[in-house]
Amino acid sequence: MAQFRAEKAGFARDAQRRMEGKFDSETAAKVLRWIRMLPPPSNLTGPCVDSVIKIPQDIQTVSSDAFADYLIDGLAFGYITVCLDPSRLHTLQQNTWRVSDRPVFETARQRERIGLFLEFLSAFGVRGTSQFQTDQLYEKTGVAQVVTSLCQLGLEAEKKPGYSGPAKFWS
Repeated sequence: MAQFRAEKAGFARDAQRRMEGKFDSETAAKVLRWIRMLPPPSNLTGPCVDSVIKIPQDIQTVSSDAFADYLIDGLAFGYITVCLDPSRLHTLQQNTWRVSDRPVFETARQRERIGLFLEFLSAFGVRGTSQFQTDQLYEKTGVAQVVTSLCQLGLEAEKKPGYSGPAKFWS
């Protein structure tokens, strides 16, 4: 969708440049490595797992566009959700988490997946001020905020009893 927008001008262009300047390619790569290191529930299969497997295990740096491209379909968010809260595994059986071969439906599902993940962030304890908005990822206008949200999620996850992800990854 972002490719159909006109170039920003004036104040909007300046604001966009400031946002792009906040993006840290190494921190973004660290977030992607953390996602890859999360141990999935043993019976998790399907498009969410396939989405995460596309992320290189040893990624050290990533552009904001590439970072967004790994996450934009929302499937990696389903993976993160069930890795951190296996009791939500049944939710991945809903149509929202199935990939549609019809572009119109898939676009709506991608946005819905992102929205469901934002609800999960709130339920998990990530403050609203640390969260991103769907359009910030989907339109690639606030990718730095997506990185911030996922870093905060990692910090919150490490504090939870029963966390089985990489220990002291965010410390």
